[in-house]
Amino acid sequence: MKLRSTLKRGAAFGLAATMAFSAVGCAKSDNTGASAGSTDSKTTEETTQKTDSDKPFDGVTVKWALTDNAATATETKEMIELIKEKTGINVEFFITPTSKAGEMDKVLVSLMAGEEMDIVNRTPLQLEEFHKAAVLEPIDELAKADNYDMTALYGDKVVKFEDQSYAIPAEKDIWLTYYNKKIFDEANVPYPTADGWTWEKYVETAQKLNNPDKNVWGSFMSDDVACNYMLATQKGVSAYKADGTANFDDPAFADAMEWFFSLGNDLKIQPNSLDLASGTYPYNSFMVNGNIGMYVYGGWVASALSDKVKYPRDWEMGILPMPYPEGTDPSSLTITNCYAIPKTSKNKDAAFEAIKTICENKYTLGYGRVPAKILTEDEAKTYIESSLLPKFKDDNLTVEDFMAGWFDNSRAYLNEKIMGTADTTIGQIYTEEGQLYGQGQKPLEDTMKSIQDRANEAIKEANQ
Repeated sequence: MKLRSTLKRGAAFGLAATMAFSAVGCAKSDNTGASAGSTDSKTTEETTQKTDSDKPFDGVTVKWALTDNAATATETKEMIELIKEKTGINVEFFITPTSKAGEMDKVLVSLMAGEEMDIVNRTPLQLEEFHKAAVLEPIDELAKADNYDMTALYGDKVVKFEDQSYAIPAEKDIWLTYYNKKIFDEANVPYPTADGWTWEKYVETAQKLNNPDKNVWGSFMSDDVACNYMLATQKGVSAYKADGTANFDDPAFADAMEWFFSLGNDLKIQPNSLDLASGTYPYNSFMVNGNIGMYVYGGWVASALSDKVKYPRDWEMGILPMPYPEGTDPSSLTITNCYAIPKTSKNKDAAFEAIKTICENKYTLGYGRVPAKILTEDEAKTYIESSLLPKFKDDNLTVEDFMAGWFDNSRAYLNEKIMGTADTTIGQIYTEEGQLYGQGQKPLEDTMKSIQDRANEAIKEANQ
C-alpha cells in the first residue's frame, strides 16, 4: 500500500529543537548520560552499557517528541521524574510546534528527515500514518527480550499494524456526559441517572434545561467530526463495506448527520452550526461559561475541570456515561493515547523501558486518567477512591459515578474516529462536507453522496 498523497507531497524538513528537563527534587539525581542538547556520539555508545542490575539503563538519555506546551505541563514533569526514579533514565524533549489543521504532523516530517527521537505518543489513528511512512520500530522483539507480556497487561489495546506490535497504550479517553448541577437546580430538574441514559433522554432533559431568556443552553457538543457520525458508530454500522469500499450510503450515516446538526439548528438546545464554526462557542465553553447544562465529550474534560485554578467555577459537576441510542446496548466512544519508538532511535531498549514505565504508571499521578492497563474491579475502585475522588472533592462525586462512566466492563467502548483505509482523508472529507450541510449550503442527500464518492476515491488511491 502506498503512502497517502499528503505524505508523498510533504517535503521533509528538520524543524525541531531539543529542550532538556532535569528531574529536580528527584531522590536520585545522578546524570551520567549526555548533557542536555548534546549530540556527542559517545551518548549512543554509553546507552548499551548496563550499569546496575536493578536499573540497567541508569544514566541513559532518551528524547521524547513533544510540543512546548506538553513538555512544560506539570503532569509531564512529574512523569519524567517518575521515569528517573524507577529506571534511572534521563529524558530530554525534542520540541516541535503543534501542526495546524490540514498540515502534516511535524514530528512525522522530522522523522522522515532522519531526526533522532526515542519516544513519540499519538492515538492509534495517528500512529497509522507513522507506520505507513515506515518511521516506527516494531516492539515485539523488544518485549520478548524483556519477557514483557503486553497482551496480559493491555489486552487488545496494543497497537498493531500488519500483525506486528508498534505501540503500548497509556490511557483511554472515554467520553462522558458532564452536567452543571447549578443549572439543574435553577431549572428544578432532577439530576439524571446512569441507568437507561439514552440520547432520547438526553435531548428531553436538555429541552427542560434550555432557557434562552437567561442565555442557558441545555446541551453542548463541539463540531468535532466524530459527532457527525457517532450515532452510526454506536449502532454498530461500519464505515467500510465487506469489500473494503466506503459504507456511507448506509442510511444510518445520513440519520446520524441529520440528528446531530438538528440539535442546534432545529431543536435549538445548543449553539447552531454557524456559531460553532465561527468560534463563538469554543470547545471549552462548558468549562468557562457556566451557562451550559450538559456537555458530552472525552474524558480529558474531567481532568480539565479538576483544575479550578485554570477553570474556576462556582458550580458542582456531575458525571454520567455517554448517552446511547435507544434500542442498542450501552456504549461510549473512546480513543487511546499510545507510546511508540521511532526507527531513528539509537536507544531502543532504553526507550522501551521508558514507555513501559509511562504506560504502567501515568494514571497514578492523579490527573484523572483512565488507565489502558487492565484493572480488576477492586483495583479500579481503589484507584477511584485514592486518586479521582480527592480531585473532585467539591463536586460530591462517588465511586459509583466513576465506575459507571469509565470502568463498566459490560459497556461497549468504541473507537471515536473512523479507522481503516484512507481514514485520515475520510475524516477530512467528512468534516468539509458536514460543515456544508450543517450551515445549510448543501442538502443531506447530496452531502452523503459526496462523502461516499470522495471516500471511495480516497480508498482507491490508497490501495494503488
